[in-house]
Amino acid sequence: MKSMLLASACALALTEAAHAQTTRANAGANQVDEVVVTASRTAERLREVPASVSVVPAAQIKDTPAQGLNDTLRLVPGMNLTMIGPDVGHPTAYNEGMRGLPTTETRFLVLMDGVPVNDPFFGYIQWNRIPLDNIDRVEIVRGGGSPLWGNTAMGGVVNVITRAPASTELDVDAAGGSYGSYRASAYGAYRVSDQFALSLNTAFSGTAGYQTTPASWTSYGSTTLRSPVYTPTSFNARNVGLRADFEPTSDLTGFLVVNYHSNDQVLSTPIGLDSQQTWTYSGQLKKTFGNGGALTVTAFHDDSHFVTNNPHLLSFTTEYNSNVHTTPVNDTGGSLTWSQDLPSILKSYSLGVDVHAISGEDDAQYYLPSGALAAPTIVGGGKQLFVGGFAEVRLEPVKRLEVVGSVRYQYYRNYDGVDTFPPAIGAIPASSKTSTDPRVNVRYALTDSFALRGAYYQSFRAPTLDQLYRTYADTTAGIYEGNPFLKPETLEGGEVGLDFNRPGFRSQLTFYSTTITNLITQRNLVPSEYPTTLGVVCGYDPATFAYLTCTRNINAASALARGMEFEADWTIGHGVTAGLAYTYTDSRYTSNPEDPTAVGERLEGVPMHNVSGHVAYQAPAGWRIATDLRWVSKSYGDAHPDDGLIQNAHFVMDVSGSYPLTHYLQVYVQIQNLTNSRYIAQNGGGAPILGTPFEVMSGFRLTLR
Repeated sequence: MKSMLLASACALALTEAAHAQTTRANAGANQVDEVVVTASRTAERLREVPASVSVVPAAQIKDTPAQGLNDTLRLVPGMNLTMIGPDVGHPTAYNEGMRGLPTTETRFLVLMDGVPVNDPFFGYIQWNRIPLDNIDRVEIVRGGGSPLWGNTAMGGVVNVITRAPASTELDVDAAGGSYGSYRASAYGAYRVSDQFALSLNTAFSGTAGYQTTPASWTSYGSTTLRSPVYTPTSFNARNVGLRADFEPTSDLTGFLVVNYHSNDQVLSTPIGLDSQQTWTYSGQLKKTFGNGGALTVTAFHDDSHFVTNNPHLLSFTTEYNSNVHTTPVNDTGGSLTWSQDLPSILKSYSLGVDVHAISGEDDAQYYLPSGALAAPTIVGGGKQLFVGGFAEVRLEPVKRLEVVGSVRYQYYRNYDGVDTFPPAIGAIPASSKTSTDPRVNVRYALTDSFALRGAYYQSFRAPTLDQLYRTYADTTAGIYEGNPFLKPETLEGGEVGLDFNRPGFRSQLTFYSTTITNLITQRNLVPSEYPTTLGVVCGYDPATFAYLTCTRNINAASALARGMEFEADWTIGHGVTAGLAYTYTDSRYTSNPEDPTAVGERLEGVPMHNVSGHVAYQAPAGWRIATDLRWVSKSYGDAHPDDGLIQNAHFVMDVSGSYPLTHYLQVYVQIQNLTNSRYIAQNGGGAPILGTPFEVMSGFRLTLR
């Protein structure tokens, strides 16, 4: 508590110091002043939103060495993202955290133009599906988001707004650098008429990779040596998107989008090949009315196919392909929303319904060292249906006081479940649940610069198809059994905060506290539950010098997550801009009957301190230099520090610079991890993953308008 109070005092002092500088700054230079966000279903100006919100504009993303959007979001308060780049971990490894929630699963929602990006089967986030050059801005809304956005939005919502074709234009970006890394992207828009425009974006990236596995590591009391078969992790990703925007009349607008994404990765060893393909179709139609009303219809369909090969170390120096998983998934959804602006105490209201249907399965083939099948194809999968209705009202009962209330009624159903992992469960009954989740935001402007705000909310997260029906056995990692009887996780929380805004300067200070119940965790299998057909050794395996964990998903735990977030962005003047963010998090288990020793321990993957800052200088001649700084305290991969699954504290400095050769052509250089800090970034019980080392990328941007 003392550290939280000290941090708060420092944050307020920095706010006042920044204000002193800001009064001399050029107010027009701060481009986030006029951004309109959708923290609620009704758009508002950023500095007037009664919630804890951050916005990352396209210019900020472009001027950083980010390889994926997650690299940029690590600088945002409240975000606790996997400390590895988007190309070095297994796709299912990108379970991310927000607002102190554990990184055992992703417990916040990522949208791209309102379409979910979270994998519908596993729940993870494939950041390479979001091309950086196609982003207009990113809106981050912290705190329970289920009342408006439904399932998964326990910790909050990240909404990626892509570029809309405003004029005929062409942007080309190409770069190459360390470890055989490359990227090339193009964005082109053609305005056919005032009523119709087309845009095309393509993005290709890849790397030969660095050695992600330490030479040795200690976990569960045993030291493991890196096998000589481990190689750098290579990765290649491809994105192509076509968008059509239309406005046949002044009161009717819409767009249609088709996106294709594919990637392939050789993870850690030569036969650890993973590949993904995803087609996404989406669209929106909006009809406005003269009385201030608007009717919006959205729809999407996502068709994905994921294949992963999992090698097994037969000995310290040899491997074979232990199992192959093929996971086809279909994801379909839509919403209908009516919003109405009113010239009264009731400023606006919104009413809406949405539906989301998921169907998928994991088909697994397990092999013996001889290449023969160890068992018939093992199938785990099913279907989920989510149907919800929501309402939101925005009130201004007195001048300077804004109250926003929202509520959702959610029905969801799991059905057609199957899990044939031996011993097979047999027929799995369908199950259904309902949930009612409210949220209330209040903001009172004390002056034109200072405002107080608070919020109360409830949210939920349904177990994924992976957690319900898929059992995964890996002779290098262990067994992770699904559980078709899992219940949804629930969250209840609140926050209070202070906003301080001046021309060219914006800051927020927020304190939050949330309780999580029915938290999905794992129970260790007892020896009688170990499978005998797949060659998995639970515990320490002396043949491969590895410790294998064997567990089953259960709703066993409750937790308390509380903390403080501070953010400030300002234009200092004379071409200098800066920002600072700090997150203090204290997240701990409060109960766990299956594992009482976890009570009082920190939640998995959640550091106590996360500090970041950025400074940039734009010269009158057009050249630019910027630096991003980040320090993160240590965290643990499980709830038992004595197991040794440490994710190291680390300091990282990134720098970038650009120079305009002509009005149309710019060259740039970007450096990640300038000081070459070496640290374990992810440590979940298998081989740890090292963070990105010193890496240089240089290239050019061509812009034609």
